[in-house]
Amino acid sequence: MKKNAKRYLACLLAVLVLAAMTGCNGTAPGNDDVTVDYPVTLYYVNSEYLDTGDDSVEPMIAKDAVLTIEQEDAEDRYEETLELMADGSTGASTMIRYGMIDEVTVKDGLAIVDFNEEEMNGGSTEELYLIEQVVRTLIKSFDEIERVRFTVDEREVETLMGHMAANCTYGLLTVEEDGASVELVSILD
Repeated sequence: MKKNAKRYLACLLAVLVLAAMTGCNGTAPGNDDVTVDYPVTLYYVNSEYLDTGDDSVEPMIAKDAVLTIEQEDAEDRYEETLELMADGSTGASTMIRYGMIDEVTVKDGLAIVDFNEEEMNGGSTEELYLIEQVVRTLIKSFDEIERVRFTVDEREVETLMGHMAANCTYGLLTVEEDGASVELVSILD
């Protein structure tokens, strides 16, 4: 009997300790602050290319980064990834500004990036490289994204800033150029 009583007490003690650790809602204390890391590749515009227009210089620069986000906010990982580029701390140029992106939704391989209309102003170069940055960053960073479309204030628009087509689907297309494979941002439809 003593052996069974000791086992019973040990089990009871274990249950009480677990119950004390989980609290009333069934999760361990501090689990609200659990973070998730997403390795991402951010695409910036090469400042040297912008300044000189030299075709021997790569127009885009890829930089690997890690997005750390609270687990409860994981659905915001696409917007947060694009916002990482807005801080400009890498020394490369970016066309993305804070507050520019309202939301990114992803379904069936298609990311829809919704921009804030108040932030949609700039020249053709800015618009071109904004599209380039967003498309490359989302497709290269997230396996679930294959294509990208754009909206402004949840509406389909002809252009983002008045210069480049925005009422279409963009993706990456690999072509042969001078004997090498080159990946281009391209209109798919």
